Amino acid sequence: MSYFINTWRTPKQGHFREVEKLAQESLKRTGRFGNLSITVSHPRPTDSNLKVIGTVGGFQTADDVGDFFNSIWENESGFNNIEKINALCEQSNVSVSKVLNPGPMSVQDMKPLFIYRHFITPAKGAFSELSKMLVEWNQDTNLRVNSVVSHDMSGPATRIRVSQFVETLGVLEELQSEIWSNQRMARFSELVSGPPVRGLGRITLINRPE
Repeated sequence: MSYFINTWRTPKQGHFREVEKLAQESLKRTGRFGNLSITVSHPRPTDSNLKVIGTVGGFQTADDVGDFFNSIWENESGFNNIEKINALCEQSNVSVSKVLNPGPMSVQDMKPLFIYRHFITPAKGAFSELSKMLVEWNQDTNLRVNSVVSHDMSGPATRIRVSQFVETLGVLEELQSEIWSNQRMARFSELVSGPPVRGLGRITLINRPE
């Protein structure tokens, strides 16, 4: 299984574009595959400001993640750059997630502009069945969509995240219609503890190192 790291930043008022630009530069300096997105439809719009969310991926093992964090901590200049970005934010944090589905980026020539994140909490004892269902379900489409099914290594112990990358909101609308009409929906409703929490982001950078 592979891993990825997210940075979650809530810029202070008046600093949104500055934080987004500096986060782009920070992601490029990692030399790793990843993306940066900004909130366009917040999961809880009355609770928090817009976010700048970064993703660094391509870690094949947990030790690779550890080595990455060690390299940041040992690089004083690089760590100071991160601190400068965070100083412009009301809140900043990091999370690590394990990818559950093999070959998540199956549409190789895609240039996604939007990411749709679903945070799903399984019912008690349903993690195994639900995670397998979501992996199979997200492979069952002919639409131009790349999906990543993952499990956070922090927060609620069994929470599952499904991230769907699309080029247009029209494709996302078609995908949602497919999901609601799928025969798996009845069983899915039995396996979750409540409605998923969803959020939509606009991708501003895809980092593909040479």
